[in-house]
Amino acid sequence: MNVRLIVILLAGLAIGALLAWLLVAGSSQVMPIADVIPAEPPPTATPAPEQRITLFFAGNDGLLYPEIRTVPLPEETTARIRIVFAELLAGPRSSLQPILPYPAELRSIFVTPDGQAYLDLSGPPEPLGGSATELMMVYGMVNSILLNTEVVAVQVLFDGTERSTLTGHLDLSRPLVLNKHFIGAS
Repeated sequence: MNVRLIVILLAGLAIGALLAWLLVAGSSQVMPIADVIPAEPPPTATPAPEQRITLFFAGNDGLLYPEIRTVPLPEETTARIRIVFAELLAGPRSSLQPILPYPAELRSIFVTPDGQAYLDLSGPPEPLGGSATELMMVYGMVNSILLNTEVVAVQVLFDGTERSTLTGHLDLSRPLVLNKHFIGAS
């Protein structure tokens, strides 16, 4: 073989060996992008500011009485309604009676641009009786929601359907507004 061909082959082998070494050695030196760009912690949700809300619970005289609580209350209307409803479900912290005679579930909320809220609750497991039960339950919810949100009227649906009444004493086929007739003097 001629010398020139041997030199070219040796130079090619040396270059190939150098490239192979750089690839192997360089791959262990490569830093993942996560190490190059410092990861920022995910933003934490700002907790809702604590605010006082007024909830209405039933008294022994068939009237509603206010109970004031301080809770984290978000600005978004449907989130506020969910908080108010959850506090109503938790029941009173005083000698008042709960307004919901069964463990209701708030299935969905819809608020129209003109401020009417539609609440879809799980229906009672068995028929409710008495006008006081219906009035305290419905106006306890309606008044509590209206006084703690920008909503102007509330219509209560049960299991996704509109009912004309629960016990035959209150028209539930339309949105209801604040009713002070059932609020007792505290």
